[in-house]
Amino acid sequence: MEMRTIDDILKDIKKADRRANFLQKFYKNICQFFIQRKKNAEKVGMFEKINHIPWTKRIRLIKARKIIDNLYAQHLQNLQKAAQHRKIHVAFLVNEASKWHGDTLYNLFENSNHFEPLILVTKRITCYDTTEEFNATFSFFKNADVRVECAYDSTSNKFLDLKIFNPDVVFYEQPWDVNPTQSVTEVANFALACYTPYCFHMLRSEYDYLELFHRFLWKYFVESPRHLESYKDRFKAANCASSGSLHLDKYFSKKVPNMGFWKDVSFKKRIIYAPHFTFTTQHQVATFPQNGQFILNLASMYPQTTWVVKPHPKFDYSVVMNGIMTQQELDEYYAAWEKYGTIVEEGDYFDLFKTSDCLITDCISFLADYFPNGKPVFHLRRSDQSREFNDFGKDIVGTYYQIYSNAELEKLFSRVMIDGDDFMAPQRLEQMAKLKLISGETASKRVFDHLQKELKIP
Repeated sequence: MEMRTIDDILKDIKKADRRANFLQKFYKNICQFFIQRKKNAEKVGMFEKINHIPWTKRIRLIKARKIIDNLYAQHLQNLQKAAQHRKIHVAFLVNEASKWHGDTLYNLFENSNHFEPLILVTKRITCYDTTEEFNATFSFFKNADVRVECAYDSTSNKFLDLKIFNPDVVFYEQPWDVNPTQSVTEVANFALACYTPYCFHMLRSEYDYLELFHRFLWKYFVESPRHLESYKDRFKAANCASSGSLHLDKYFSKKVPNMGFWKDVSFKKRIIYAPHFTFTTQHQVATFPQNGQFILNLASMYPQTTWVVKPHPKFDYSVVMNGIMTQQELDEYYAAWEKYGTIVEEGDYFDLFKTSDCLITDCISFLADYFPNGKPVFHLRRSDQSREFNDFGKDIVGTYYQIYSNAELEKLFSRVMIDGDDFMAPQRLEQMAKLKLISGETASKRVFDHLQKELKIP
């Protein structure tokens, strides 16, 4: 048997110590990770499955993010040079016309000597998106006097690789329903991936910052400095920039608003009813089963009012799929509204907002989109709403009439709209001055300027 020296024994002890230290640090890091995740879960309210990624996969995602960050750094460096002698190609990937909000930003790029914008229309991957809807979305942009091409081949049912369009920057319309071929991680191989929210985030939710979408973006343009700080705190987000909401740029328009939504505008109060679709999923804010028929009856009670029903784009599908109404019953419900107003389903609703006198809704983003009007909102509520409002949302919602029952709606509607006693108007005006949602320049201009600065365009 070979004799071991004291030096050999000391070396073994040092190896054991190093192994123990490594295991101790590893265990400590794992514990810290789960403690932090628990804290984040408490901040958000609960951990949603969409972000609940196993730690083994999360390690791989961290490596992937480092690779993508390096790609973005290289793209940016190359584009800074390219911008000196050619236009930068900016693509907007769109799969739902009703969520399009980039008109002003597109025009800024188009009117610049340094950029060349293009709309790329693709198809949603969900079962309720049809070829007819895809064609309708393409026609919407074809008739809008913009450069547009198809990023989906309806003949072969194939999603096209966005690289063939040679974009330098790609703006996503929404995080949902994106085919893997056109995902952020694929686009990052050849372009800078950006996102401006299609909605105004009002709830405290992990949907605000998705691990498999927002985390991989080059730039996420958020609605306010408070959103920016919140995402840094809750998600350790490092790729966000505060721009404001592109939606609200519509309020800067000097054009006379279109009144064509309203069936009768002569001395009548103009009321919008906008029902949401989340009955059992996501945020659970939809109240239609409780008050849809009652609001129709409310319209019949007041001949001095005229109405527009503006359902969420997914409302019809969700009503039928959740067994709340059959398609025939929903058609009959809409037909009954024709006596009191019109049904509006088109995407651009800001002229509708501007020409209305009040909004009745359980939609989330509309609560912020309507706020700059300064007009009353009857906020339809559920006691079992699954996500609380974020701080920004609380400031806005706190100035609205909170409705938890049909009796409350009838009482407050009569007082505020029929008798003219809008007693919460002072609070709304005070909060409008404080939040400054549409003061100064447009959100689109801030995004445009940010991109110019990053590309070092004078």
